[in-house]
Amino acid sequence: MTGIKTQWMGDEESYLATTSKAIGRRIDDEQHELFVVCDPAEALQQQFEHHTPEFITLHEIGLDGSLHLLRAVARATRRKVQQLVVRRQGFGLPLATLQFVELPGPANAPLVRIYSTQVEVADESQRIELAKVLLGHSRLGVFLVGRGAPAQNTARLQPLSDAMYDTTWRNRHLMWLPIGPDAATGAPNSLGGRRSVVQMHSAPHSADLAHAWPMISSVWDQLRAGGPVTLAHFTPSPAPPPPLPAPAAAAPAARPPLPMRPMPPTQPMPMDAEPINTAMWQDYVRELAAIPGMLSCCVFERETQRPIAHAGGRPGAATLAARGSALFDSLCSTAQALGLAAGQPDLALTLAEHHVLLHPFERHPRLLLHAVLDAHLANLTLVRMKLHRLDPGEFGPLHD
Repeated sequence: MTGIKTQWMGDEESYLATTSKAIGRRIDDEQHELFVVCDPAEALQQQFEHHTPEFITLHEIGLDGSLHLLRAVARATRRKVQQLVVRRQGFGLPLATLQFVELPGPANAPLVRIYSTQVEVADESQRIELAKVLLGHSRLGVFLVGRGAPAQNTARLQPLSDAMYDTTWRNRHLMWLPIGPDAATGAPNSLGGRRSVVQMHSAPHSADLAHAWPMISSVWDQLRAGGPVTLAHFTPSPAPPPPLPAPAAAAPAARPPLPMRPMPPTQPMPMDAEPINTAMWQDYVRELAAIPGMLSCCVFERETQRPIAHAGGRPGAATLAARGSALFDSLCSTAQALGLAAGQPDLALTLAEHHVLLHPFERHPRLLLHAVLDAHLANLTLVRMKLHRLDPGEFGPLHD
């Protein structure tokens, strides 16, 4: 924790951060930070929807090439490979690290980022979710394809082809770029389900990654120009490609890093706190997940916002824990403002399409349950009755 380069943001920097389309706040020449209260993929999607940046995403199938290509582009353009570190708000723990290169666009245009989907993640389940978000919100998604049987490629791409039908998918241009003579030439049919919306541009074989970049650059230039995209004039060539073009203007001088200040104090678990039997709490949320209409539920520590057990889909565990803790604090402060005793607030809230439950545990005051249900399927009265029947006291001791 002592090595985390966290800095306070001044008024001018705060304004620039809210008006810029760049994702994350720059803290030095090679690193940007993004503090979040939810899962990395969900947070990144919110950032892309808010800022709507234009960027390129490199996704590899059957080879290890996207990071090599990023480094080659950075060297050719005399720039650096940079990192976007997604951290947990309040704790500073890294949840995911994305690598990218920023290239200059036309005059007065913002820098264009090229992201790789090869990300470092604390939770492996987030890797494919981040790839979906990066490809789904990029202006151009590039599949760098190596050796692999068609059936293998189809299986690898199935989660992405399913994501193309999601309402959050924004990408309209994908590029299938085979690397090497044994690479699969054509994109699998699984990626062609939305041909009327998403165009798949199939490129000829490239001998290596150095030959691949001119084709990616050409497609990007055609997209920026607004005309039709074609790769017909490209033919395989054993000769080395010309060097990548240098930036149109010299890269701006890096700003000196801001004065370092210590991170704000966090709220670790008290040393004398009783250890929590997470396996038993996981059994508890599995029971809750079987309730008709239950979409997602999470048991978490109120003070640290640490998820203990989770079942269901979205919202994810981190989001439920963070929002549940904030909701609990809001209820307590509201009670205090009204001159009422807050105690352990037990909330049942009905929205247009959903029910939201915040449920405390009498025997375990450190913990809370935050749950979201489909209002069309769940009977709120019956759900609350079942919650109390399944309360941890029915299981016996839930602590080691």
